Amino acid sequence: MGTYLLKRMLLFLPTAFGVSVIIFAMLHTIPGDYATALLLGGEEVYETATLEDIEEVRKKLGLDGSLPGQYARWLGNFFQGDFGTSWNNRRPVLDRMLPRIAVSAQLGVMSILIAIMVSIPGGVIAAVKQDTWIDYVLRSISMAFESMPNFWFALIMIVSLLMVFDWIPPISYSTLSENPYDNLRILIFPALVIGARGSAGMLRMTRSSVLEVLREDYVRTAQSKGLHNREVLFVHVLRNALLPVTTLAGFEVVFLMGGQVVLEQVFNIPGLGKLFIQAIAARDFPVIQAIVMFVAMVVLLANLVVDIMYAWMDPRIRYS
Repeated sequence: MGTYLLKRMLLFLPTAFGVSVIIFAMLHTIPGDYATALLLGGEEVYETATLEDIEEVRKKLGLDGSLPGQYARWLGNFFQGDFGTSWNNRRPVLDRMLPRIAVSAQLGVMSILIAIMVSIPGGVIAAVKQDTWIDYVLRSISMAFESMPNFWFALIMIVSLLMVFDWIPPISYSTLSENPYDNLRILIFPALVIGARGSAGMLRMTRSSVLEVLREDYVRTAQSKGLHNREVLFVHVLRNALLPVTTLAGFEVVFLMGGQVVLEQVFNIPGLGKLFIQAIAARDFPVIQAIVMFVAMVVLLANLVVDIMYAWMDPRIRYS
């Protein structure tokens, strides 16, 4: 177990390095020069701007030097907690991200909890009630949620809440410490939208895994010994059936975080997703790089945690 964990953690480092290279390279292949665009400000300003002015702006923005040099400087600063300075308002990127990370993290945790609380019990019930109307209804609902885009489902929910309950997304945001009731009232609906989408695939995977384990010989042996069906299900079946579901949960983190980018715009939530859209509109590369790198690290850490949980749940899992 210890050797497996050590090898898995060592694989994390080159993966993170590769991701950082891809992020930096992709952003710097976008056409256009921000320093030149910054000096445009109108034709008159552009006509009076000299090459020395452009180079001075590039130096202030950290765009001088070779790309490998820029990458090394950016990566070194990143791992020291210095995410750079926003080109848009000249504030440290970390200062802009920190309050929004808390908002997105709360929304993400709520979404994942909803997905787990819906998918695992629903999948077990669908497996136990195989080929009954309950099974058909649960599978149909899961396929419906998986086929609907998040933004469309969110708009349908907003319109329905507006027509039935006169509810509209709040203009201002309240943190959990300031006003827990308003905070949960704001986040519960986007969390339901993201969680419903995430629970769809996990529900069907849970159902398939439980059905597969129920056909194993050791389960029939436990039943023949007179153990109660509930005890067989929770002690012998569920732990083994959750192995592939745990793997799928790691992939769902990626889709959940991608869904937040859109829904934070739809529900007017001041999270990382909304900041990301604003940074793209302003071509604020330091903010874009920092957010994408941060999200990539979260995804890699989530996959690492899933692998550790997988090894804990099944001691046979090892790297050869």
